[in-house]
Amino acid sequence: MTEQSSAIPKVILTLSDVQNTDEKLINEAVEYIDYFDVVEYRADLAQGSIEFYESEIAFIKDKFPSKQILFTYRTEDMNNKTKITMDAYFELIKEVIEKKLCDIIDLELMIYEDYMDKLLVLARANNILVLISHHEYEFTPRIKDMLAIYNRMSKLDADYCKLAVKPNDGKDVLNLMSAVYETKQNCNLNIIGIAMGEIGKITRVACGIFGSSMTFGYVGNPVAPGQIHIKDIHDQIVLYKS
Repeated sequence: MTEQSSAIPKVILTLSDVQNTDEKLINEAVEYIDYFDVVEYRADLAQGSIEFYESEIAFIKDKFPSKQILFTYRTEDMNNKTKITMDAYFELIKEVIEKKLCDIIDLELMIYEDYMDKLLVLARANNILVLISHHEYEFTPRIKDMLAIYNRMSKLDADYCKLAVKPNDGKDVLNLMSAVYETKQNCNLNIIGIAMGEIGKITRVACGIFGSSMTFGYVGNPVAPGQIHIKDIHDQIVLYKS
């Protein structure tokens, strides 16, 4: 396992299609380079070939040489519409790992078990950390179900276990944070818990208190519901430093 989380989580800056985006956005990221630890490259928002992704990540590494790279490809959009077949997803992630394009690879929990096993072995062989993720875009599961999700990720020996949910009220937000806290108390895992949308914003800044080890922010415009600008995250998370 990697480092434990604390009251100050790592800040992840989400970027995509960096070579075709407004130069002002990249300049803004450079301006706040000390405010984030990892760059998440959202490949699904760019929809390119492996060669295109290689070029994109080379660009990011040139601009942010000291930052870790997290490679993410979401297989479904916010409406649960499939973006890519499972076979194509497996082949893409396999190539990304083999080419060592990233430091951390996002693997979706619900992919075929055989594919998960092969990608986990491949990532370990190439010294790439694994973030296993699960997203619920329509609701927040019961606490016991969220605990079961984290437990399943734990059994896969993930370096990071990420669960993002859609809260309908404040109780849903509290339930997510309870699941994060209880999981963190019971096992030595790097937990990430995010309640998406406006009412879940508190989970993006106060998450470290409950045991969450990462939070995601943006420059320019948000790429996920409820995301907060990295400067605002930086300014607020220090208030929770223990």
